[in-house]
Amino acid sequence: MRSFWRRHRALRILSYVVLALLLLVCVVPYLIPFGEPQTKTSPDELVTEHGRFLVIDGVNIYVEERNPESAQTTIVFIHGFGGSTFSWRHNASFFTSQGYRVVSLDMKGFSLSYKNFASDYSHLAQAALLAEVLARLEVDQAYFVGHSMGTSVMLHFAHLYPEKVLGLISVDGAVNLDEGTIYPFALLSFPPFRRIGEVFLTRYGTKERVGLILRSAYYRQDIVTAEIVDGYYNRLVSGQWAQSLLAMTRDMPKNTITFALKDLEFPALILWGQNDTWVKRIDIDRWRDEIPSAEFHAIPEAGHMLMEENPELFNNMVLTFLQSHGE
Repeated sequence: MRSFWRRHRALRILSYVVLALLLLVCVVPYLIPFGEPQTKTSPDELVTEHGRFLVIDGVNIYVEERNPESAQTTIVFIHGFGGSTFSWRHNASFFTSQGYRVVSLDMKGFSLSYKNFASDYSHLAQAALLAEVLARLEVDQAYFVGHSMGTSVMLHFAHLYPEKVLGLISVDGAVNLDEGTIYPFALLSFPPFRRIGEVFLTRYGTKERVGLILRSAYYRQDIVTAEIVDGYYNRLVSGQWAQSLLAMTRDMPKNTITFALKDLEFPALILWGQNDTWVKRIDIDRWRDEIPSAEFHAIPEAGHMLMEENPELFNNMVLTFLQSHGE
């Protein structure tokens, strides 16, 4: 009889603990307010003279286009995670001056483009979105430049739409080849967990912390000015930014490259900063060796933001690559 009451008491205590945990998870997050972005910049102020919005599948996508009437080849710039058209500010104008038609965009969930939690942010979906944007701009074929995550989007695009690709240029490409990786991020579909994520991001993601994360991507710290931090931060925290970042995290398992890269028989240039702490050389080698046509260069004294840290070298290397293939 005594053992029965001990078990009964233990179960009662356990039920109290479970109830307290449910209360903690399901109620407390809704009692904590979101943090407020530390910016006074309106998204409208970030639209440049070359920019406009296209409505694709019912959502606004921000696009910048230069030399739209040019008869020369089109170059499409695809930014990385946390990036935007701002990432190509030293490059788009250079290729415009060389006569190329230049297109860059904020991928869905980034910067000035549409942001919410419900959308599909997988790289496959982003590649399909890119195809819709190019169709709207009447771009039949182009060279594609992908930075970091943008390389994965670019490779998915090349696999899906090979007829639209003239060549591929990767900058510090972040590519996942590991199938079957287990991610716990599906839990974000549970509203209280999503709320916890939003509270954390909006309260933790201050301009100072974003600046620290941003600086870790650069080898040349001298170029990371307050204006650069503002440029990235102001675009990052526009709209429902926390929701979109959580949704991208949720969709990470969909981003694995499952097709044969050796089948991408396009001219390819792969650039990597030797001091990149975000994407290691071993990570680059795993996928670049699968593309037999790829020309590879490791750039000294450059980190993850090669196109910003040494734009003159980057622009000239890409230009040489284009010219060597008759463009």
